[in-house]
Amino acid sequence: MKSIIENKNMVWLSNIVFFNLFRFERKTQKFFTYPVLLFLRNKKVKESYKKRGVSNSEKEVVKALENPEVGISSILSGGHFIVLFFLLTFRIVNFTSGYLRTEFNLKLPHFAVMAIFSYVFAYWISFRQDRYLEYFREFENLPKSKKKVSAWISFFIVLGVWVFCIGSFVFLNYRL
Repeated sequence: MKSIIENKNMVWLSNIVFFNLFRFERKTQKFFTYPVLLFLRNKKVKESYKKRGVSNSEKEVVKALENPEVGISSILSGGHFIVLFFLLTFRIVNFTSGYLRTEFNLKLPHFAVMAIFSYVFAYWISFRQDRYLEYFREFENLPKSKKKVSAWISFFIVLGVWVFCIGSFVFLNYRL
């Protein structure tokens, strides 16, 4: 029996979600950095950057945002990717607690363990040896129709994780 991490379909699906989170981040970063890009078009600012050896400051900012290896969009989408695994772990703990009808008071160490588990899981699926970059190159070459389908699948997976996590609060027992 294959472990979850060795399951190629699971790894592929996780990385397609990560890729679409990255694509979404790139688009939202363009929206939020538009004022900065307008500022960089100013003649005085361009001259200032040319003195420092930067010929096209707008291009450098966009490159810093969109670089899948070290760009801000990659970092933010990676954070959301880890949060999705955390929410899945949290949901499983809440659901198990409710199903077994046991009272399980979550404290900071429990959240820390879930966060560490989530990071390690995401690391083994995508971040180890920059595996996600290979998937990003593969997904970038997909036809537009398949990219659109994968974006919708990713959207529903992300939405489902968030909704099921919020729904798992039903299983929490609080003492009043």
